[in-house]
Amino acid sequence: MMKTRHKGKILGIGSCIGIIAPATACADFDYTPGIELLHQWGYKTKISKTLKTNEGYLAGSDKLRASELNKFFADDEIDAILCFGGGYGCTRILDLLDYDLIRKHPKLLIGFSDVTALHTAIGQNSRLVTIHGPMLKTLSRKPTQYTISSFCRGLRMSVPLGAFPLPKKHDLESFYPGRAFGKLIGGNLSVITSLCGTPYELKGENSILFLEDIGEDAYAIDRMLRQLWQNGLLKDIKGLIFGNFSHCQPNKQEPYEFTVKEILQQYANLAKVPTIYNFPAGHERTNAFLPLGVNATINITEDNINFFISEAHCKLR
Repeated sequence: MMKTRHKGKILGIGSCIGIIAPATACADFDYTPGIELLHQWGYKTKISKTLKTNEGYLAGSDKLRASELNKFFADDEIDAILCFGGGYGCTRILDLLDYDLIRKHPKLLIGFSDVTALHTAIGQNSRLVTIHGPMLKTLSRKPTQYTISSFCRGLRMSVPLGAFPLPKKHDLESFYPGRAFGKLIGGNLSVITSLCGTPYELKGENSILFLEDIGEDAYAIDRMLRQLWQNGLLKDIKGLIFGNFSHCQPNKQEPYEFTVKEILQQYANLAKVPTIYNFPAGHERTNAFLPLGVNATINITEDNINFFISEAHCKLR
């Protein structure tokens, strides 16, 4: 029997977005452009003390970052939680989160990269729908119009996103044909691999897996995907989506090398599930608002590549 998935509320004019740094410290980064953008859209903001704290390379101690995240979920004045950035540190606080509290106070949690650890742990332990999408740091760095429109549309929709909109002149590619239906899961490949063998290991049964990464060589991507094959994740999934693999080398054919694209193709063939390549989400200025924990469909034929989200990711107030 399908267990209930818990969902945050849509945002409207005057809704409050809590900003938290759950991983790497903000240091001297100027995030005011991102705050101003949120205010221009009509939202209020509440800033966590983690944006003004550091302990080494972290945005404060593990205890502080976990406590702030728990507090932001419990705070009824906050309607959604936007992460400042990724980097490293989310896995360090997974043991300190109050998953029962989070389940009882559902709200949109938005971020990508290292925040994948939070998406995975909270998605599985609190049954919460979360959002793989732009963070305050990326909103402060001149995001593309597609990123902005995708983000704003996602915050305000209480109905399924439906046929997923793509940037202009952006073409998806197919690695493996067919039709797949399942719960959308995933995020950053490196982080998902780091969770293998822990209590927070990602489970892929009846799911569509989305993966992206940055700054990894082809052999390292091969090694991580092999681990996900050997631990069973890639054997359990129904479909596969590869997003941006930014600054991952080589991307052109070289002697005695596989390209990154060739490695991804190999694992699509190994998993034998419908697979989309070149999805506009990951570590680029163009980064889609992608809900995790909702039902989605991939349909790949000779003529078309379609990705459809059939379940709402948030609810009316």
